[in-house]
Amino acid sequence: MKMKHTFFHCALLAGLMVTGSASAQDTAHINFVGTINGPTCSLSTSNITIPLGAVNKSVFTAVGSPSPWGPNVALVSAGCNASLVSMTFTGAANSSNPNLFAVTGGAAGVGIQLQQSNTSGGAGGGQAIPNDTTNPVTFAPAAAGAGYSFTARYVQSDATITTGPANATITVLITYT
Repeated sequence: MKMKHTFFHCALLAGLMVTGSASAQDTAHINFVGTINGPTCSLSTSNITIPLGAVNKSVFTAVGSPSPWGPNVALVSAGCNASLVSMTFTGAANSSNPNLFAVTGGAAGVGIQLQQSNTSGGAGGGQAIPNDTTNPVTFAPAAAGAGYSFTARYVQSDATITTGPANATITVLITYT
């Protein structure tokens, strides 16, 4: 009888141990999220300077009269597979003519007019570039090594012109789609 009780207790203890280690199951999900892109769009030049030179005050004869165009300069593309390139140009606006960019450095009475260079490579004749974040200028994508060309000139904005340095910095936001 003692053996039966010992066996019974061992069996009962073993049963309790098995019950305490019963396994549980749960389900989880792993989500994969990503995008397959083409080559990254970029420029091989990111800062350009358009030298406007020393312009004699006598060139300006009335409000709206311009100086000669500066040379064509380009933001050079490193290439990409975008279907459209949009650019917005922003800078401080000339206080008398918001279509012109304000100059800094001492000169007054003039602003800077920025323009896309024409397709024949000559200065002027291209699309005027607005100082406006809401009206982007669109371009066909340029192949690697090709560029987006621009030129600029001073335009008289006030009846009186003050001589001195006439510089400006313009920010270009480029969107590739």
